[in-house]
Amino acid sequence: MFRAFERFMSLFETIFVSAGLMLLIITVFLAAVLRFFGVDMSVSTDLAQLTFAWVTFIGADLAMRQDKHMGVDMLINKFPYSIQNLVRLICYCMILGFMVLVVYYGINLCIINSARKYQTLYISYSWATASCPVGCGLMAVTAVKRIIECIVCMIKGDYSRYMKEAIA
Repeated sequence: MFRAFERFMSLFETIFVSAGLMLLIITVFLAAVLRFFGVDMSVSTDLAQLTFAWVTFIGADLAMRQDKHMGVDMLINKFPYSIQNLVRLICYCMILGFMVLVVYYGINLCIINSARKYQTLYISYSWATASCPVGCGLMAVTAVKRIIECIVCMIKGDYSRYMKEAIA
């Protein structure tokens, strides 16, 4: 059941980020073309900002979920697989701690920004700031999953996952 949920979340995030990027590109491009002809499209700035916030945080979780985040692991890859696993475990624990803090303070920021409104969209600015705790909450769930994977690797002593990564 968890794997089905994981596949659903990956598919949902992929569609969400793709649609958001298309909306962002179309909005900014259309605003630039219309500005050339003297037509003001002031809503494009607010819409682009709102879309960019959501695409950034949901896209960050999508990248983390698929292990596509940029990393510098030239030194770590020289260590034995058990040490590589330990380093990853420590990193994911630090990431989880940071994500929990961001979610906590992000929720407070949403509450503070609830009275602030976009000038042209006539919605609360909390819709943009909510992208931070939502995206970081999703990344925290992904970090917990990675922590469990690292612990299982340690318990079983099976580091074949890292061997496959070294070959690829």
